[in-house]
Amino acid sequence: MGALPSELQCCASLEELRIEYCKELIHISDLQELSSLRRLVIRGCDKLISFDWHGLRQLPSLVLLEISGCRSLSHFPEEDCLGGFTQLKELSIGGYSEKLEAFPAGVLNSIPHLNFSGSLERLWIRGWDKLKSVPNELQHLTALESLWLCDFRGDEFEEALPEWLASLSSLRSLWIWDCKNLKYMPSSTAIQRLSKLKELGISECPLLSENCRKENGSEWPKISHIPSIIVEGTRVQVSWD
Repeated sequence: MGALPSELQCCASLEELRIEYCKELIHISDLQELSSLRRLVIRGCDKLISFDWHGLRQLPSLVLLEISGCRSLSHFPEEDCLGGFTQLKELSIGGYSEKLEAFPAGVLNSIPHLNFSGSLERLWIRGWDKLKSVPNELQHLTALESLWLCDFRGDEFEEALPEWLASLSSLRSLWIWDCKNLKYMPSSTAIQRLSKLKELGISECPLLSENCRKENGSEWPKISHIPSIIVEGTRVQVSWD
């Protein structure tokens, strides 16, 4: 199956569409016909090379959008490709073609709009081996409550999380997953500015996990005030008020 079934164009009342691990899917088009869509998930479609960005922008009622783990996807518009979503609460992006040296500009150019709308609460951002850092544009998401940073596995990825994380003033939950080169949290000053942060999770990050050990980890003094801390599947701290 190189494309979606043409019958989908007749589903104007459809509210949720999930396209997961379709190994032969190459093209996605005519999304604008799904005018009632509220939740759209496109995940793990390894051969997907063509995506209907124009049609996507015609779906203003979306509250959940995921386009991730599509390892052949490398063509993105330069302009804001996620524009017009005033109700979007959950977004999962990344895991694209290794041809890309950085996150697509069309995705990053959407960040100021998403921040202005103030609706986005949860963000999953997935990397790939060529990326060297978490995109700086994320610092503008001041209404964000939950952030997952996943799959930044490259040897040149930064060893410390950026200081600008302190700008995410509404953040309540931070998860860091499968970042093998990562060793350090931001500075104590930056973490203290995240006054609403209640949960920190670290998994499949061997160097950072070692440094965040409760007994003698170099990073533990930075995070010890966070009520709930989970490291490699073990809850090492629970002190909810």
